[in-house]
Amino acid sequence: LKPPLGSTESQFWSAAMRRIQDLAEEQLEDAGEDDLIDFLSEGEGEDFDELEEPPRMDESFPGTILVCGLPKVPQAKFDKLFGVVARLIDKAHGENSKHMPMEDGTDTTAGMMIVTYKKPEDAVKAVETINGVNLDKSHTLKVHLLDDFDSITNRSEEFEPKRTLNSFSRADFRQWLFDDKCREQILLRYQTETEIYWHDTLAGSPVLCYGGEREKQAKKIWCDWKVQWSPQGSYLATFHQPGIALWAGPEFAKKVRFAHENVKNVQFSPTEDHILTWNGSHSSEADDNAVRIFRVLTGEMVRKCRTPAAAPLGGDFPHFLWSNDGKYVAECNESAILVRDTNNFELIKSEDGKKRPLKFDALQTFQWSPKDNIIAVWTLEQNNNPARLVLVEVPSRRELASRSRTQCEASIFWQSEGDYLCLLVTKLSKTKKKGTTNLEIFRIRKKNIPVDIVEVRDTVKGFFWETKGNRFAVLTTDDAGSRPKLFIYVLSDEKYEQIANFDLPSNSYTNVHWAPDGQYFVCCAIGHGDLLFGGLTPDNKLEILYKDEHFMLTDVKWDPTSRYVITAVSQPIQNEMGGFKYSMEAGYMIWTFQGRKLHHQQKEKLWNVDWRPHPQTLLPMKKENDIRKNIKQYSKKYDALDDQAKDAARRKFQKERQEKTDAFKIILDRLEEFKRDNMEENGWDEALNEYLEGQDWEADEKIIEEELSKEEELISG
Repeated sequence: LKPPLGSTESQFWSAAMRRIQDLAEEQLEDAGEDDLIDFLSEGEGEDFDELEEPPRMDESFPGTILVCGLPKVPQAKFDKLFGVVARLIDKAHGENSKHMPMEDGTDTTAGMMIVTYKKPEDAVKAVETINGVNLDKSHTLKVHLLDDFDSITNRSEEFEPKRTLNSFSRADFRQWLFDDKCREQILLRYQTETEIYWHDTLAGSPVLCYGGEREKQAKKIWCDWKVQWSPQGSYLATFHQPGIALWAGPEFAKKVRFAHENVKNVQFSPTEDHILTWNGSHSSEADDNAVRIFRVLTGEMVRKCRTPAAAPLGGDFPHFLWSNDGKYVAECNESAILVRDTNNFELIKSEDGKKRPLKFDALQTFQWSPKDNIIAVWTLEQNNNPARLVLVEVPSRRELASRSRTQCEASIFWQSEGDYLCLLVTKLSKTKKKGTTNLEIFRIRKKNIPVDIVEVRDTVKGFFWETKGNRFAVLTTDDAGSRPKLFIYVLSDEKYEQIANFDLPSNSYTNVHWAPDGQYFVCCAIGHGDLLFGGLTPDNKLEILYKDEHFMLTDVKWDPTSRYVITAVSQPIQNEMGGFKYSMEAGYMIWTFQGRKLHHQQKEKLWNVDWRPHPQTLLPMKKENDIRKNIKQYSKKYDALDDQAKDAARRKFQKERQEKTDAFKIILDRLEEFKRDNMEENGWDEALNEYLEGQDWEADEKIIEEELSKEEELISG
């Protein structure tokens, strides 16, 4: 090999080759091999690119396998063991030769056999067929290709898991929470558009954050049908004919897709680790692909099944309910609750170690506690057995409490922190006529779970726990429907107390929506539009803040910070014709928690409007309470920032207005100058004077005095 001629490397090469040649000649002369000097190279060689690649020895054995895990036997049992293993190997077919070596220096076999097949494909088939076969109770065969021997024996002693599934980073999924202006995001789905806005109070209206511009530029459709936030706001799920796509990050980039055709509903686990998709098929259709469950991070499908026969909360969906920590998912039928561990989606084990469902005769419904792995179960009265409420701990299956009732109907309501549970029981006569209603309040955190009973004589229209609080609201009406009332109760350590009794303006009110942090609420009339903004003081005094209306109201949604409320008139996306009655009023309004309207926007074919959810706070409850008590100290900083932002916006508005005014004045000055320059030349001044003289106007000045009123007052000393 040699470098190009004339180069510095070439000169160095020549000198080095001469020294090497001289050294070689000396060595041959000393060895008496002078006749070989003529065969020495003179340093000339071929170009590197023209050389043929030297032949390499094939060190592979593609047709050879190692059968390990054989028992070690003495020479006397060699033939018997060899025959047993040979018959097992020959079942895999393929012509082969076998060798079972002995351990060095001993009279026993090495516990292995070397088998060589004529065809490599037969060796691969033998590995697949024989590997893992039990020779007897104590010996399981391990079969590997000989070519894999070096990679197996040279493995590191430290386990390094091999990643076989793709995933994505979640580093920027909560970037929106760090917004400098502490703004919230709003999702709008209307017509064919999907848009995310910043709720900016200083701008006067929502500011567009992302509206699918990237997809529009690529001539793609961002969302085919419905759209939905995940429970903690990390993902945005869009519905497509082939399946579901999740978007996240500041730019709403696509992170993962889940293949499932014609999905009608999705359900995230509370921790966002799993997503459940349902194609809308009925249980009677026996569709084995009706329900699919995927791991969000990897997109791996971990379970698929038919649509269960029952939906525990009523309606068509959901059929599965997740525990608060996402460790368990449960479904039910008329006689059992099937609780599965989300690590492997197998039924939890009973005391005897067998995987069994939780058995309950005449099961009607069940609900998980919002904070603990406790299931509240309600069973109906049947065959002289009373109706029962049962609290069951999972996975221990331990029964924490139970109550029996007869001739009644009931509903279950968990408080948001899992501290209380209300069983709303309405007595029924033999003719099924409704009687008095009792609110049975279970104190879950107390020893033996004591129960308070609140008797309500009027008809109960709704029960509503205060979020994160110990108070609850009840909407009632008399039999004639002419005396609607709002009752509010508070639970102390030992008893309950009624703290408010408010006569509602009309009987149309149907719901009470508490703020996410409690204290404030909106009492509304779904389908009509009446709105009542209210709140409770720390000393349990009711304050009605404002009364207003949003005609044909369908939705009321608090933002995660309890500062703002969205009221909307939306129409169901499933049936466009069914939503025709809402088309004229479709739109949304944004209010403060006190009832002051901030924004009103009409949107034709508004399918959905929703705030972006927040993840759970990392602050302990004690710290949150301290912040509430000292809110004025914390608010000074943000009030100052708000004032600065308002001043900047005001100055910007004034500057823009002044610039427009100045530009308009410049135009007027140009017109005035043009008029002066052309008045005499075009005879405009003469024409104007002639016109005025021809009008024969005369000045006539009159003074009119009129006494509007007269008042006399005697002022005495």
